[in-house]
Amino acid sequence: MPHLMIVSAAGTSQRRLVSDTVDREGEIGFSLSSRREGGEWNELLSSETGIGLFEAKRLVLVEEAHELGKFPLGMESLLEGPESWIHILLVYPEEPRSLFDKSIYQRLTWLKAEEIPRFGAARQRWVEAKARALGLSFSPEAMSLLLDTVEDPEEMLSELSKLKDFSRGGSIGVEDVRILCFDEGEKALLQLLDGLCEADRNKVIEAFRHVRRRELIPVVAALHNRFRLALYRSCLASSRCRKSAGEALKARPYQDRQAEQATRHYSREALSVFIRDLCAINIGEKTGNRGGWLELEMILLDFLASCRHGVSKKN
Repeated sequence: MPHLMIVSAAGTSQRRLVSDTVDREGEIGFSLSSRREGGEWNELLSSETGIGLFEAKRLVLVEEAHELGKFPLGMESLLEGPESWIHILLVYPEEPRSLFDKSIYQRLTWLKAEEIPRFGAARQRWVEAKARALGLSFSPEAMSLLLDTVEDPEEMLSELSKLKDFSRGGSIGVEDVRILCFDEGEKALLQLLDGLCEADRNKVIEAFRHVRRRELIPVVAALHNRFRLALYRSCLASSRCRKSAGEALKARPYQDRQAEQATRHYSREALSVFIRDLCAINIGEKTGNRGGWLELEMILLDFLASCRHGVSKKN
Protein backbone atom coordinates (compact mmCIF):
# COMPACT_ATOMS: atom_id res chain seq x y z
CA MET A 1 0.00 0.00 0.00
CA PRO A 2 1.31 3.47 -0.85
CA HIS A 3 2.38 6.39 1.28
CA LEU A 4 1.23 9.86 0.22
CA MET A 5 3.67 12.80 0.18
CA ILE A 6 2.13 16.23 -0.32
CA VAL A 7 3.99 19.12 -2.00
CA SER A 8 2.36 22.55 -1.87
CA ALA A 9 4.17 25.34 -3.70
CA ALA A 10 3.89 27.38 -6.88
CA GLY A 11 6.10 28.45 -9.77
CA THR A 12 9.85 27.99 -9.52
CA SER A 13 9.57 27.14 -5.81
CA GLN A 14 7.40 24.18 -6.72
CA ARG A 15 9.83 22.93 -9.34
CA ARG A 16 12.75 23.16 -6.95
CA LEU A 17 10.88 21.46 -4.10
CA VAL A 18 9.76 18.61 -6.37
CA SER A 19 13.26 18.21 -7.80
CA ASP A 20 14.86 18.20 -4.35
CA THR A 21 12.30 15.68 -3.05
CA VAL A 22 12.81 13.32 -6.00
CA ASP A 23 16.59 13.53 -5.39
CA ARG A 24 16.21 12.80 -1.66
CA GLU A 25 13.89 9.88 -2.36
CA GLY A 26 16.42 8.51 -4.83
CA GLU A 27 19.13 8.65 -2.17
CA ILE A 28 17.09 6.29 0.05
CA GLY A 29 16.26 3.88 -2.77
CA PHE A 30 13.02 5.19 -4.27
CA SER A 31 13.48 5.47 -8.02
CA LEU A 32 11.03 7.58 -10.01
CA SER A 33 8.95 4.93 -11.78
CA SER A 34 6.18 7.00 -13.37
CA ARG A 35 4.67 10.45 -13.82
CA ARG A 36 0.97 11.26 -13.92
CA GLU A 37 -1.24 14.31 -14.21
CA GLY A 38 -4.43 14.48 -12.18
CA GLY A 39 -6.65 11.41 -12.61
CA GLU A 40 -8.93 9.73 -10.07
CA TRP A 41 -8.20 8.52 -6.57
CA ASN A 42 -9.67 5.04 -7.14
CA GLU A 43 -7.51 4.35 -10.17
CA LEU A 44 -4.36 5.88 -8.61
CA LEU A 45 -4.53 3.96 -5.35
CA SER A 46 -5.65 0.65 -6.86
CA SER A 47 -2.84 0.71 -9.42
CA GLU A 48 -0.23 1.45 -6.77
CA THR A 49 -1.24 -0.97 -4.01
CA GLY A 50 0.82 -3.94 -5.02
CA ILE A 51 4.53 -4.57 -5.37
CA GLY A 52 6.32 -7.68 -6.49
CA LEU A 53 8.52 -9.75 -4.22
CA PHE A 54 11.70 -8.67 -6.00
CA GLU A 55 10.55 -5.23 -7.12
CA ALA A 56 12.52 -2.20 -5.92
CA LYS A 57 11.09 0.73 -4.03
CA ARG A 58 9.37 3.15 -6.34
CA LEU A 59 8.24 6.75 -6.43
CA VAL A 60 5.20 7.93 -8.38
CA LEU A 61 4.99 11.63 -9.23
CA VAL A 62 1.47 13.07 -9.65
CA GLU A 63 1.42 16.61 -11.02
CA GLU A 64 -1.75 18.74 -11.08
CA ALA A 65 -2.86 16.68 -8.08
CA HIS A 66 -5.70 19.13 -7.33
CA GLU A 67 -7.55 17.51 -10.24
CA LEU A 68 -7.92 14.39 -8.08
CA GLY A 69 -10.33 16.31 -5.90
CA LYS A 70 -11.05 15.49 -2.26
CA PHE A 71 -9.61 12.29 -0.80
CA PRO A 72 -12.54 9.80 -0.62
CA LEU A 73 -13.80 8.72 2.77
CA GLY A 74 -13.37 5.00 3.36
CA MET A 75 -10.08 4.70 1.44
CA GLU A 76 -7.87 5.46 4.43
CA SER A 77 -7.11 1.75 4.82
CA LEU A 78 -5.25 1.83 1.49
CA LEU A 79 -2.60 4.16 2.90
CA GLU A 80 0.63 3.33 4.71
CA GLY A 81 3.25 5.40 6.47
CA PRO A 82 6.73 6.31 5.22
CA GLU A 83 7.87 2.71 5.66
CA SER A 84 5.87 1.74 2.55
CA TRP A 85 7.85 0.67 -0.53
CA ILE A 86 5.59 2.82 -2.71
CA HIS A 87 5.66 6.59 -2.28
CA ILE A 88 3.25 8.81 -4.20
CA LEU A 89 4.36 12.43 -4.50
CA LEU A 90 1.30 14.66 -5.00
CA VAL A 91 2.04 18.17 -6.31
CA TYR A 92 -0.37 21.01 -5.49
CA PRO A 93 -0.07 24.72 -6.34
CA GLU A 94 -1.63 25.69 -2.99
CA GLU A 95 -2.08 24.31 0.51
CA PRO A 96 -4.41 21.24 0.05
CA ARG A 97 -5.26 20.36 3.66
CA SER A 98 -8.95 20.97 3.03
CA LEU A 99 -8.91 18.07 0.55
CA PHE A 100 -7.95 15.54 3.24
CA ASP A 101 -9.77 14.53 6.39
CA LYS A 102 -7.96 15.66 9.54
CA SER A 103 -7.96 12.09 10.84
CA ILE A 104 -5.31 11.08 8.27
CA TYR A 105 -3.06 14.14 8.49
CA GLN A 106 -0.48 12.28 10.58
CA ARG A 107 -0.27 9.47 8.05
CA LEU A 108 0.79 11.83 5.29
CA THR A 109 4.12 13.56 4.69
CA TRP A 110 3.62 17.32 4.21
CA LEU A 111 6.24 19.23 2.25
CA LYS A 112 6.16 23.01 1.86
CA ALA A 113 8.48 25.40 0.07
CA GLU A 114 10.97 27.21 2.26
CA GLU A 115 9.79 30.57 3.59
CA ILE A 116 12.19 33.02 1.97
CA PRO A 117 12.53 36.61 3.26
CA ARG A 118 12.29 39.13 0.44
CA PHE A 119 13.51 42.34 2.02
CA GLY A 120 16.25 43.94 4.08
CA ALA A 121 18.68 42.32 6.47
CA ALA A 122 16.69 39.07 6.70
CA ARG A 123 17.02 38.55 2.95
CA GLN A 124 20.75 39.24 3.08
CA ARG A 125 21.22 36.74 5.93
CA TRP A 126 19.30 34.12 3.91
CA VAL A 127 21.51 34.65 0.84
CA GLU A 128 24.69 34.63 2.93
CA ALA A 129 23.62 31.36 4.60
CA LYS A 130 22.96 29.75 1.21
CA ALA A 131 26.34 30.98 -0.02
CA ARG A 132 28.14 29.55 3.03
CA ALA A 133 26.42 26.21 2.52
CA LEU A 134 27.94 26.15 -0.98
CA GLY A 135 31.38 27.12 0.34
CA LEU A 136 31.23 30.60 -1.19
CA SER A 137 32.53 33.84 0.31
CA PHE A 138 31.86 37.31 -1.10
CA SER A 139 33.41 40.70 -0.74
CA PRO A 140 30.88 43.15 0.78
CA GLU A 141 30.61 44.99 -2.56
CA ALA A 142 29.99 41.77 -4.51
CA MET A 143 27.31 40.61 -2.09
CA SER A 144 25.66 44.03 -2.27
CA LEU A 145 25.66 43.95 -6.08
CA LEU A 146 24.18 40.45 -6.12
CA LEU A 147 21.44 41.42 -3.66
CA ASP A 148 20.66 44.59 -5.62
CA THR A 149 20.35 42.98 -9.02
CA VAL A 150 18.85 39.52 -8.44
CA GLU A 151 15.30 39.75 -7.10
CA ASP A 152 13.77 36.28 -7.47
CA PRO A 153 14.86 33.77 -4.78
CA GLU A 154 15.00 30.87 -7.25
CA GLU A 155 17.11 32.95 -9.61
CA MET A 156 19.35 33.82 -6.65
CA LEU A 157 19.91 30.13 -5.89
CA SER A 158 20.68 29.53 -9.55
CA GLU A 159 23.23 32.35 -9.59
CA LEU A 160 24.90 31.05 -6.41
CA SER A 161 25.15 27.62 -7.98
CA LYS A 162 26.70 29.17 -11.10
CA LEU A 163 29.22 31.07 -8.98
CA LYS A 164 30.14 27.87 -7.17
CA ASP A 165 30.80 26.08 -10.46
CA PHE A 166 33.10 28.83 -11.70
CA SER A 167 34.67 30.17 -8.52
CA ARG A 168 38.31 29.38 -7.87
CA GLY A 169 38.03 29.03 -4.12
CA GLY A 170 38.82 32.63 -3.22
CA SER A 171 36.54 35.46 -2.24
CA ILE A 172 34.11 36.44 -5.00
CA GLY A 173 34.44 40.07 -6.08
CA VAL A 174 32.28 42.54 -7.95
CA GLU A 175 33.84 41.68 -11.30
CA ASP A 176 33.08 37.96 -10.79
CA VAL A 177 29.41 38.79 -10.21
CA ARG A 178 29.34 41.07 -13.25
CA ILE A 179 30.89 38.45 -15.52
CA LEU A 180 28.93 35.42 -14.35
CA CYS A 181 25.54 36.80 -13.31
CA PHE A 182 24.69 39.22 -16.12
CA ASP A 183 24.09 38.84 -19.81
CA GLU A 184 26.11 41.03 -22.15
CA GLY A 185 23.51 43.80 -22.27
CA GLU A 186 23.05 43.96 -18.49
CA LYS A 187 26.81 43.78 -17.95
CA ALA A 188 27.45 46.65 -20.34
CA LEU A 189 24.74 48.83 -18.78
CA LEU A 190 26.10 48.25 -15.28
CA GLN A 191 29.61 49.02 -16.53
CA LEU A 192 28.34 52.26 -18.06
CA LEU A 193 26.62 53.34 -14.84
CA ASP A 194 29.56 52.45 -12.64
CA GLY A 195 32.09 53.91 -15.07
CA LEU A 196 30.29 57.26 -14.97
CA CYS A 197 30.08 57.17 -11.16
CA GLU A 198 33.82 56.45 -11.03
CA ALA A 199 34.62 58.99 -13.79
CA ASP A 200 36.40 56.22 -15.70
CA ARG A 201 36.43 57.34 -19.34
CA ASN A 202 37.74 54.08 -20.81
CA LYS A 203 35.12 52.01 -18.98
CA VAL A 204 32.34 54.32 -20.18
CA ILE A 205 33.48 54.33 -23.82
CA GLU A 206 33.86 50.54 -23.88
CA ALA A 207 30.44 50.00 -22.28
CA PHE A 208 28.70 52.49 -24.55
CA ARG A 209 29.68 50.49 -27.65
CA HIS A 210 27.64 47.56 -26.32
CA VAL A 211 24.85 49.49 -24.62
CA ARG A 212 23.78 51.24 -27.81
CA ARG A 213 22.53 47.88 -29.11
CA ARG A 214 19.71 48.15 -26.55
CA GLU A 215 16.57 50.28 -26.56
CA LEU A 216 17.47 53.90 -25.83
CA ILE A 217 14.71 54.87 -23.37
CA PRO A 218 15.48 52.13 -20.78
CA VAL A 219 19.16 53.14 -20.85
CA VAL A 220 18.27 56.81 -20.32
CA ALA A 221 15.94 55.77 -17.47
CA ALA A 222 18.72 53.77 -15.79
CA LEU A 223 21.09 56.73 -16.06
CA HIS A 224 18.44 59.08 -14.69
CA ASN A 225 17.70 56.83 -11.70
CA ARG A 226 21.36 56.48 -10.73
CA PHE A 227 22.31 60.15 -11.12
CA ARG A 228 19.09 61.59 -9.74
CA LEU A 229 20.10 59.81 -6.55
CA ALA A 230 23.58 61.34 -6.80
CA LEU A 231 22.08 64.81 -7.34
CA TYR A 232 19.85 64.52 -4.28
CA ARG A 233 22.80 63.34 -2.20
CA SER A 234 24.88 66.29 -3.37
CA CYS A 235 22.14 68.69 -2.21
CA LEU A 236 21.94 67.25 1.30
CA ALA A 237 24.53 67.90 3.98
CA SER A 238 23.75 65.38 6.70
CA SER A 239 24.19 61.62 6.37
CA ARG A 240 20.72 61.14 7.87
CA CYS A 241 19.13 63.23 5.12
CA ARG A 242 21.13 61.40 2.46
CA LYS A 243 19.98 58.07 3.84
CA SER A 244 16.37 59.29 3.82
CA ALA A 245 16.73 60.35 0.19
CA GLY A 246 17.99 56.90 -0.74
CA GLU A 247 15.12 55.24 1.09
CA ALA A 248 12.58 57.55 -0.58
CA LEU A 249 13.96 56.61 -4.00
CA LYS A 250 14.06 52.92 -3.03
CA ALA A 251 17.79 52.80 -3.75
CA ARG A 252 19.66 49.58 -3.07
CA PRO A 253 22.92 49.68 -1.04
CA TYR A 254 25.14 49.18 -4.09
CA GLN A 255 23.36 51.94 -6.01
CA ASP A 256 23.61 54.19 -2.97
CA ARG A 257 27.36 53.66 -2.63
CA GLN A 258 27.98 54.28 -6.33
CA ALA A 259 25.85 57.43 -6.25
CA GLU A 260 27.86 58.67 -3.27
CA GLN A 261 31.04 58.06 -5.26
CA ALA A 262 29.61 60.15 -8.11
CA THR A 263 29.16 63.11 -5.75
CA ARG A 264 32.92 63.07 -5.12
CA HIS A 265 33.65 63.38 -8.84
CA TYR A 266 30.96 65.77 -10.05
CA SER A 267 29.64 69.06 -8.75
CA ARG A 268 26.00 69.66 -7.95
CA GLU A 269 25.79 71.90 -11.02
CA ALA A 270 27.25 69.21 -13.31
CA LEU A 271 24.82 66.64 -11.96
CA SER A 272 21.90 69.05 -12.47
CA VAL A 273 22.88 69.69 -16.09
CA PHE A 274 23.28 65.95 -16.74
CA ILE A 275 19.83 65.17 -15.33
CA ARG A 276 18.33 68.02 -17.37
CA ASP A 277 19.94 66.72 -20.56
CA LEU A 278 18.73 63.16 -19.90
CA CYS A 279 15.19 64.47 -19.47
CA ALA A 280 15.52 66.35 -22.75
CA ILE A 281 16.53 63.15 -24.58
CA ASN A 282 13.58 61.31 -23.05
CA ILE A 283 11.13 64.02 -24.12
CA GLY A 284 12.68 64.22 -27.59
CA GLU A 285 12.34 60.47 -28.12
CA LYS A 286 8.68 60.58 -27.12
CA THR A 287 7.78 63.64 -29.23
CA GLY A 288 9.67 62.75 -32.39
CA ASN A 289 12.39 65.39 -31.99
CA ARG A 290 15.07 62.75 -31.74
CA GLY A 291 18.80 63.16 -31.28
CA GLY A 292 19.04 59.51 -30.28
CA TRP A 293 22.24 57.74 -29.40
CA LEU A 294 24.47 60.43 -30.88
CA GLU A 295 23.00 63.03 -28.53
CA LEU A 296 23.38 60.71 -25.54
CA GLU A 297 27.01 60.05 -26.46
CA MET A 298 27.75 63.78 -26.56
CA ILE A 299 26.01 64.29 -23.20
CA LEU A 300 28.06 61.52 -21.60
CA LEU A 301 31.32 62.96 -22.91
CA ASP A 302 30.39 66.46 -21.67
CA PHE A 303 29.51 64.99 -18.29
CA LEU A 304 32.85 63.18 -18.03
CA ALA A 305 34.64 66.38 -19.01
CA SER A 306 32.95 68.18 -16.10
CA CYS A 307 34.61 65.87 -13.55
CA ARG A 308 36.21 68.15 -10.99
CA HIS A 309 39.13 65.80 -10.18
CA GLY A 310 39.96 64.90 -13.76
CA VAL A 311 38.75 61.89 -15.64
CA SER A 312 40.37 58.52 -14.97
CA LYS A 313 41.71 56.76 -18.05
CA LYS A 314 42.18 53.42 -16.35
CA ASN A 315 40.07 50.43 -17.45
